[in-house]
Amino acid sequence: MDISYFCHKIRKMRNITHYILYILITCTALLNIQCSGNGKEKTPLPELLYAESVMFDHPDSALHILEDMPMPSARWDKENHALWCLLVTQAQYKQMMKIPSDSLVRIAYDYYKPTDNARRKAMSALYMGDINYELRNIEEAMQYYLEGKTEVEKTDDYKTGYLVMISLCRLYLYRDFADYALEASRKAYDYAVKDSNKRYQLASLKYLARCYCISDSLSKAIDTYHKCSELTLELNLENYYYDIQSEIALVYMHKGDIKKSLEIIKSFPITYQRASLMGKDYYLLGQMDSAYFFLNKALKTDNIYTKVSAYQYLYKLGDIPKYRKYLKTYCDSLLFYTDSVMSLDKGKEIIAYKEKYDHQRLITEQQRLKLEKADAQRMMFIITICLIVVIAVVAYLYQKRLVKKETTIRKQSEQLQNYMLQLHEYETRLMQNNRYMEELKEQLSSQEMNSEELHEYREQIDSLQVENSRLSEKINSLQHHINDYSSKLDKARREADKFRNLSEENLYLRQRERVLTDYLVDTDRLVKELREKCRVLEAGEWETLEQMCESTYSNFVSRLQGVCPTLTKQELHLCMLIKLRFNNAQMSEIFGVNTTSISQKKFRLKKHLSDTLQDGLPDEMTLDRWVAEF
Repeated sequence: MDISYFCHKIRKMRNITHYILYILITCTALLNIQCSGNGKEKTPLPELLYAESVMFDHPDSALHILEDMPMPSARWDKENHALWCLLVTQAQYKQMMKIPSDSLVRIAYDYYKPTDNARRKAMSALYMGDINYELRNIEEAMQYYLEGKTEVEKTDDYKTGYLVMISLCRLYLYRDFADYALEASRKAYDYAVKDSNKRYQLASLKYLARCYCISDSLSKAIDTYHKCSELTLELNLENYYYDIQSEIALVYMHKGDIKKSLEIIKSFPITYQRASLMGKDYYLLGQMDSAYFFLNKALKTDNIYTKVSAYQYLYKLGDIPKYRKYLKTYCDSLLFYTDSVMSLDKGKEIIAYKEKYDHQRLITEQQRLKLEKADAQRMMFIITICLIVVIAVVAYLYQKRLVKKETTIRKQSEQLQNYMLQLHEYETRLMQNNRYMEELKEQLSSQEMNSEELHEYREQIDSLQVENSRLSEKINSLQHHINDYSSKLDKARREADKFRNLSEENLYLRQRERVLTDYLVDTDRLVKELREKCRVLEAGEWETLEQMCESTYSNFVSRLQGVCPTLTKQELHLCMLIKLRFNNAQMSEIFGVNTTSISQKKFRLKKHLSDTLQDGLPDEMTLDRWVAEF
């Protein structure tokens, strides 16, 4: 019997059954609604939507729109206020405006963090990270970038995904964490390709090449830089092209091909020549005057890393008598900027935080999966219990109606039998009267009688005719009753047959109930664990099993204690294990005894129940069967 047959039979049931099923469905729907998300988000204001649509191509226009519109109320319209704060921060950052603090974007970050809007959460975390990075709060920036990475993976927002990963790559790269930077740059490039954004592809390839450099994969670095050069020419980015070529020259310098490096740099227009790199090349070629000139020229930059690199080589020039007088100045400057870089990097702290974050993320994911599993089990338990209740009510109602129908049939059969007996009696008397009347008429015709006798005979005949008339009326009435009761009896029998069929269905439902109950038990964490590998249970675990038996098997333990109050705790535990369908071998491991002891325990328990119960236990009834049916 498949599920379609089961549903077909259920639809045949009466109104009371339908009401119960409707209640069950309603409860389940309410539970699902309760477990669902936070509902539909409010539609943003048109100005915000338009500003966001032009943000990436025209951030200046977006900022103009945002500044001209009335700022949404932080009290009455928190959602639009949070989005306004986020978009203003985004527009300011894209225009490379100096942002003194994260106070504005923090409003958006705090609003979106408890919501299910992964895209907004990722964006607010990104700009929280960017601002803190600019403020040299490196640890905080790492935290926000990692949060952004986690959230953006839940979306198809490839632009934000690229920005988050390229920011992470930059943070790792400048601190020489090649493996982490390489992973981040590859992910950034993947997002850029999915977004079909060649500028993003160019930037991510550039960072990828740098990752190859710090991991000493110089050939891969040069190949990747050449791909970058092709993209710069395709996009007509002249200044970017020379930046890429400068980095190629730097790779050749690291490879030891100094002349090739210098050749590349000198081929640039003067505007794009890199003084720092040229100074290093001249130093390595032994041309110290040229090295001194270009290294000092490189100090005019605001880039702290370029200054450190230049001072390193100027400090080396101090070994030459001509430049020895500058040695102390170069040494002090080198120490100063080196300390600045070290305070900025916080490399070890960054890695420690990343590992801590990854570990915490793993733990959080495990907890989430555990909670989802628990919710699913809870929902399954509720649905199963509701279904068991429905099955029990339906079975009870139809069994009651079947008994009532059978009682009606029995009473109607008895009444019909009485009517048939009366009909037979009346018909017999009618036949006798007719015969007697015929005899009287024959006597009247064959004998000569005086007037008195004649009168007497005629009175007898008249009396018999009256009685016959009365009997005919009774016979007709009885016949009518018999026909009526026969019709009712046929109808009742048909209904009884119907209810017998339904009783068979109830039997099937009871079987379904047992199957569902067994499934519910088998999916329980503790029971499942014990079936896989039995062990001695602790007191708390026995309580868990007892609670499950109470809820699943209709107060099994309480009912058992009611019929046999003298049962010991161990005997109750034995009954629970029998009810849960554990075999003797499994029970022996749970109790920590051999299988022979389990058999003896069962024997003593059966005797105890037989002595205590009012009717005892039949000899042919096994303990396992009795407990299973109880």
